[in-house]
Order: sequence, then structure tokens, then C-alpha cells
Amino acid sequence: MRKSRYPGNSGGPLLNMKGEVIGITSAKIAEVGVEGMGYAISINSAIPILQELINKGYVTRPFLGIELYTVNDYVAYYNGLGVNRGAVVTFVQPGSPAAKAGLKRLDVIIKYQGKDVSNAPDLLRALRNSQIGEEVSVTYVRGKNTLTTAVQLIQSPPPAR
Repeated sequence: MRKSRYPGNSGGPLLNMKGEVIGITSAKIAEVGVEGMGYAISINSAIPILQELINKGYVTRPFLGIELYTVNDYVAYYNGLGVNRGAVVTFVQPGSPAAKAGLKRLDVIIKYQGKDVSNAPDLLRALRNSQIGEEVSVTYVRGKNTLTTAVQLIQSPPPAR
């Protein structure tokens, strides 16, 4: 993706013909010879996030306590992974829900709640659609074994200040 030639557009209001805010602009892609394409977050999606930012100063989300990287052929070969797709765990926070469920560094998550995980963004999207306190099923590959564990999601910790 190229850097926008129109800096400053992201974060501004998207208005309808009545002047009502219906969204918040998030990105604009512009290429030579074309007008470009703009993206926005609907106001219905943005309001709860904005309210949480006002009330707490940060946004809470369901939390596993892991860092991830997308698996591809190179990552699988370099790390000796048993699969070439999914989300590989690069770090497990001690005491986190993932640690309590037994997940370890270099485990490759291939399913979340029974749905395939092809890459790290797949898992992050699925996690954001989960609820704090929910127990979720995570299927992962460790070496040559495919295992499934239950993880009790908690609220994400506040950002370090």
C-alpha cells in the first residue's frame, strides 16, 4: 500500500448530505491516474470505542496474552514448524490466559472456535469478536502433534504509561 498523497484525512468525520456524522475516515489509497479509494469506520462501530476512550482513556478487548506472526513457507522452514499456514506464537506472557492454557512459543494456531486461522490477522479478528470472560477453543500444532485447548479470555490490561 502506498502512502497517501492526502495526509491528514484519516480520523476526520464522514458526513452524509444532511451534515450528520456517519463514520470516521480511516484510510485513503491513491494511485497515479485514479481518484483513489477511501475507507471509513461506521459511526455505530466507533461510538462504543470513543465512549470507552473518554471514560477510561484506553480500549479494553479480550486478551490471550500472546504475540503472533503469520506463518508462510519461509517462516515454517526457518523455524521447523509442522505447518505452513496459521499464526505462530512468538511470545507468551507469563500468567496470561494463553500460558495457563499451555500455549508455548512456536505453537502454530490453526483454528479458533472451530474456524480456520490462516494468518495472524485472522486470529486477531476472531479474538476481537469474542467476549471478555468467554472460554474459547484453540487448536494448534506443536511439532508434529495437533492439540486443542480451552482458553478463558480476560480483559486486556491498560497500556503502560
